Amino acid sequence: MSNYTGYRCPVCGKAFQQEDDVVVCPDCGTPHHRACYHSLGHCVHEDRHSDGQQWSPEPADPDPAPSQATILCPRCASHNPAGNIFCQVCGHQLTAGQVPGAPGPAPAPEGQQGYRRADQEPVIPDIMPGPAALPQWFLRNIFSELEEGPELCPGVSRRDVCDYVGPNSFIFLMRFQQLLEPGVHLSINWSAFLFSFFYCFYRKMYRVGVALLGVILLALVPVFSAAVPLCGELLAEYGTLTVDAFAIINSPSFQQFDRAFSFFTMVVLLVSAFCGVFFNKLYCRRVLRDIRATQEKGHFSSGSPEYHYALAHRGGVNTNAVLVAVCTLLVLYILAGVGLSYQFM
Repeated sequence: MSNYTGYRCPVCGKAFQQEDDVVVCPDCGTPHHRACYHSLGHCVHEDRHSDGQQWSPEPADPDPAPSQATILCPRCASHNPAGNIFCQVCGHQLTAGQVPGAPGPAPAPEGQQGYRRADQEPVIPDIMPGPAALPQWFLRNIFSELEEGPELCPGVSRRDVCDYVGPNSFIFLMRFQQLLEPGVHLSINWSAFLFSFFYCFYRKMYRVGVALLGVILLALVPVFSAAVPLCGELLAEYGTLTVDAFAIINSPSFQQFDRAFSFFTMVVLLVSAFCGVFFNKLYCRRVLRDIRATQEKGHFSSGSPEYHYALAHRGGVNTNAVLVAVCTLLVLYILAGVGLSYQFM
């Protein structure tokens, strides 16, 4: 591998590093990243093999300089690498109205950090800021250390996870890192606990969301079954279905309804607890599985802009799915009320 260090892969254009996995075409001797060669399916110079072309080394880049191009987040004004789709601090989408590759503003002169001209975007210094900018400074520096660290797991980088998760990727990256440690199987997610299956739909965990919604709907069946004789008894004795009538009645039908409603409440709490405790684990498996599937089935090299856009499109969030779930529950509630009223017409 050391013979190719500094030369560039003809597929992705990146310079080979000492630790890169490199394969060489047996016909022309052209080196490729192994992932690039597998994604392309053949040598990049395959059409020239019949002419007897052989790879000739060009001057190597002894120490390729990292790109200084950045994208400024319109929400929190933090600078992100040009290839990022979401802000690495606040999770805001960077593609809308942004020009990838545009260089960031020049740093402020020494001794004037925090000051800027009227035509410049605000510059966030790397030194400890004031109290107002402290949360942003803290998140930016901590996130940079996480994203630039080693792979989250074999074949999946931290940036892949951030591109897939989208909003709040910083939080999920820390949770996934904990869950992948030996002996750790549980992680609390308060959003999933509070919003239950709605949060599953929001994070595109459709199968889990449908299953939990089905459990809750099944638990509602005994409630409506017990409500029919109770409402009939109230109408026969009091002629109305008021709250006062429910408060004073004490009959076997009311006790049956009370047990059914208590059972329904317990099921709702259990579903919320399940989401709060196990959602992060299920979501971590889903994220890693989808990233690997994108790497294996995608018609682009891993690490290319198309690859990161594909991850963002496959993952992210879906507010429309939440609206569909809410509308479905409202329709079922209306139909159940109409059906209950039809029993006493």
